[in-house]
Amino acid sequence: MKFKEVADEAAGCILCPRMAGERAVLSENNGSLASRVVFVAEAPGRFGSGRTGIPFYGDKSGDNFQELIDHVGLSRQDIFITNAVLCNPLSEGVNSRPTAKEMTNCSPFLKTVLELIAPELVVTLGGVGLSAINRLLGTRYKLNTHSAQLISADNFQLLPLYHPSPRVANWRRPLAQQKKDFQLILKALHLPS
Repeated sequence: MKFKEVADEAAGCILCPRMAGERAVLSENNGSLASRVVFVAEAPGRFGSGRTGIPFYGDKSGDNFQELIDHVGLSRQDIFITNAVLCNPLSEGVNSRPTAKEMTNCSPFLKTVLELIAPELVVTLGGVGLSAINRLLGTRYKLNTHSAQLISADNFQLLPLYHPSPRVANWRRPLAQQKKDFQLILKALHLPS
């Protein structure tokens, strides 16, 4: 299956009732299909990629993510970004966490994208992204236990990291610490820091 076919299938998906009218964020805007690293986050945000169609762009989480990749010398042309669910799971007009069923519905898209790209490294951003990878691998990694640890997975290394949202940066994992965590990406890819 080609990437455009996967993106077209995602665009036409109506499996999740509360997201049936939302845009699936899966296109050339997600990044390079030749990327050595794939980032897996939670879901498109209503002010960010849900609005712009570009993952981690247009909101404060996107600004923080850009700061983090800039810090380690990566550009959006070097990476691929996707989510546990491809549409924004709005609830009463605000972002909410995807349900287990919604993640199950979207997991074939994530699996296919990972097979097409065949990255050396998968970086999960937050617990939901990690949960999506756990579903695919049949594992039970936890963010609070495995954060910032390189893990050998099936055909790639896995690096669970915290989400770059302002809430996380202010309360759980300061941006300064996240910058240190992002240095592990360079280590995993054998790039100079």
